[in-house]
Amino acid sequence: MKRALLTLLLVFSVSAGAAETCFYPSKQDDGSYDHFDACGLIEGDQIKLAKAHAENVLFNEHGLACVIMSPADTFYIHDSGRSQRVYFYDNGCDYFKEGLARGLVDGEMVFINPALDTVLAPGFELISHFNYGHSVVCNGPFEEEKHGEHTFLTGGKCGLIDKQGDLVVEARYKIEDRDVFQTYLNTHNHCPPPPVTSENSALCHAKRHVSNMDYQTGEWKRHTISDQGEIWIITFVEVDEPDEELTLILQSASAQWDSLIKESHDEALQRTKY
Repeated sequence: MKRALLTLLLVFSVSAGAAETCFYPSKQDDGSYDHFDACGLIEGDQIKLAKAHAENVLFNEHGLACVIMSPADTFYIHDSGRSQRVYFYDNGCDYFKEGLARGLVDGEMVFINPALDTVLAPGFELISHFNYGHSVVCNGPFEEEKHGEHTFLTGGKCGLIDKQGDLVVEARYKIEDRDVFQTYLNTHNHCPPPPVTSENSALCHAKRHVSNMDYQTGEWKRHTISDQGEIWIITFVEVDEPDEELTLILQSASAQWDSLIKESHDEALQRTKY
């Protein structure tokens, strides 16, 4: 679906400024994104769909649908009739993570909830998704680096905020200085701070990381753990899942995770031998 949507967006991008052209999940196409004309009008940071389109939009289980007029004009609409301009991300509307997505209000990046209320306006040019209850926030100037088809920002002055919007790491680091933010998150939580020297500490950090991942939980019906000096190897099977083993590699010095892949404990031990 994302590949098809990207193709449609590329087609759209060369159709000169048809401001009313849009893409959205359509009832008539069983929820597939489709291309439509005469969609409606943009009013500031909201969109007003024409009646025929408003009746054709297929909302998700949260009562939301993504309407894309262009990468710069991307909106969530709610089945209540509300709408909000949002950050264009991964060929669509920004994801909700930890209950919040990134919206745009008068050109400023803010956090919105699924009801499309603005719940936090950090006051920075660039904000990341919340992760472990914290967001990396940055002001420019930035530089762009091309890696294949992807463009990455570097530079700037970045810090870390909590969900109250308070800076817990001063905004003075470059956006690529991720280790600074990971160190804070790995040392300010309910687990013993690194270095990880015991099984209980390793399990605590492993479950913390896994619980923060999409489609994973920290509810395990069994696990196996091995101390390999520089790393810990933790293999587990989740509750309410088939007996499929997943193995997480945890760095002893930092409590940061390296990888999570489908493999047995013995396979992981063999793979990580020096």
